[in-house]
Amino acid sequence: MKNAYSYKRLYEFSIELSFVNSLLADRMVSARMNEGQIGGRRVFISYSSSDRQVATWLSVDLANEGHVPWLDEWEIKAGESIPNKIARGIDECDYLLVLLSPKSVGSGWVEREWSAKYWAEAVGGSVGVIPVLLEDCEIPTLLRVKKYVDLRHDYSAGLEQILDAFVS
Repeated sequence: MKNAYSYKRLYEFSIELSFVNSLLADRMVSARMNEGQIGGRRVFISYSSSDRQVATWLSVDLANEGHVPWLDEWEIKAGESIPNKIARGIDECDYLLVLLSPKSVGSGWVEREWSAKYWAEAVGGSVGVIPVLLEDCEIPTLLRVKKYVDLRHDYSAGLEQILDAFVS
């Protein structure tokens, strides 16, 4: 009888997983159709590969709001120069979200990405880099003076803060 219960639970779980996957697929399609609406911002997402899931969620949610997220998985095709594509994405973005976690803070790639936009921000005088805290970590010295978006406990509230920053 124990196995029958286990198979039933496994079946129910697989049905639930299929439903969730279909919802996510619908959101992805909708996001790609909505991105780039008039007034939408170009947003570069800088993150560690271990934070890919949150980066993807943010990209989908930003695209659903009409913005144009720059996510390496979406923008860099096989055979293309990774550094050139990243440099172009940073140069062309209105905002750069740096997703902060212990892994990203320790990543040289992430540091180079946000630093490039940070110095452009310092020269231009407008906000360009928005720190987004995913996990408790040591915030880099140059980002400590900035108000960060906190996604550790409430993703929806954090997303609203990001969207509000684009309006100012």
